[in-house]
Amino acid sequence: MTSSTLGSPDVAKRWGWILADGILGVVIGLFALVFQGATLLLLALFLGIGLLMSGIIETTAALRVQHGAPGRWWVVIFGVITALAGIFVIFRPVAGVVILVVGLLLWFLFVGINDLFVAARTSEHRIWNIVMGVLALLAALILLFNFAAAASTVAILAGLGFLLRGASEIGLAMNLRRSR
Repeated sequence: MTSSTLGSPDVAKRWGWILADGILGVVIGLFALVFQGATLLLLALFLGIGLLMSGIIETTAALRVQHGAPGRWWVVIFGVITALAGIFVIFRPVAGVVILVVGLLLWFLFVGINDLFVAARTSEHRIWNIVMGVLALLAALILLFNFAAAASTVAILAGLGFLLRGASEIGLAMNLRRSR
C-alpha cells in the first residue's frame, strides 16, 4: 500500500482486517519456527503448486503465440518441463525440500561471489561487501556440508518472514485504528 492509500478513510475503517492478517502472519511465523519439518513440507508443496501453475501458464501462453514466433517451442518445452517438475514435487515433497535447500545454497554462493566482485570493482563500501561476500560464502559451505542446517535455515527464514510481516501489519493496523 502507498502512503496515500494508507491515509484514506476507507483503509482506516478496515484496520481490523489488517490486524487479523497480521495476527495470522505472526501465528504462521511462530508455527514455522516451532514446527520446521512441517514448514519445509508445506513450502515444498507450495513450490510444487507454483511450478505446476507456472508451467501451465507458460505452455498455454506459448501455444497462443503466433505460429513461427521465434523461441515458441522452447517456451512450450520449458513450460511442460516446469509443470512436470511441479507434479513431481507435489507427489514427492522431500524432493521439493531438497530443491529449496539447493536453491538457498546457490543463492548464498552467487550473492557471496557477487559481493566480492563488487568489492573488487569499487571502493565504495568495499569492506562491507567483502565481509558480506565472505559470510555468504561461509553460509554456502555450511549448507553444502550440513543438510540439516540448510533445511532448518529455510524453515527459519520462512518463519521470520511471516513473523516480521505479521508484526508490521499489527503495528500498521494499530496506527490506522488511532487515525480513524
